[in-house]
Amino acid sequence: MTQTTFLNETTPFPSETRNQIEYLCCSYQDEKELIELSRNFVKDQYSKLGYIGYNTDFDRLFDFDGYSRYFIAINKNREILATSRVVWRGPHQLPIEYAFRSDTNEKIEFEKGNIAEMNSFAAVSMSAGFRVLSLSTDFLLEKDFDATYGLFDTEKPAMGKLYNRIGAIKSTAHNYSIYFPDYGKLFHGKIIPTNWEIQVSDKAKIIAKK
Repeated sequence: MTQTTFLNETTPFPSETRNQIEYLCCSYQDEKELIELSRNFVKDQYSKLGYIGYNTDFDRLFDFDGYSRYFIAINKNREILATSRVVWRGPHQLPIEYAFRSDTNEKIEFEKGNIAEMNSFAAVSMSAGFRVLSLSTDFLLEKDFDATYGLFDTEKPAMGKLYNRIGAIKSTAHNYSIYFPDYGKLFHGKIIPTNWEIQVSDKAKIIAKK
């Protein structure tokens, strides 16, 4: 495994430790340096899969003002193994609300209320990855959001199945794919936007899997 995201010894207390892996929960306000390392980790992992157009400044918007939580796995060598983020609606809305429908090319519209989004998932260890996702769903239950949405690349249905395992189901209210105009993969020198399917968390299913 090649991994170069190193942390110093001043990282926050772990929310738990399993098999010499620390699982942390933190906000941008408390652990800015750690979260910036996590953001770079996510960017690097997605770049390896061929995605381009990641906008760090845009992604950072949703961490301001305390409207997000990160769940991060770190091994004994102080390397990041996995990360996941929960963002809830704040001054900048949700990242997903900046997307467009693939069928109509119109900007997506979501219901009003206390809704959230799970995103920024990346992992070089699937056991650690699954654990940060599970911790993220614990947080969803604690906050009791009206709805929590997530996305997966329509060309990677295995990711959708992974999210099914933690309580995500296909959204019937938003039964269409979406895209972000400047984010996708390069084809003949041009960015072709990736199509994403929308999932929503099923609280009963999450609880049943705990």
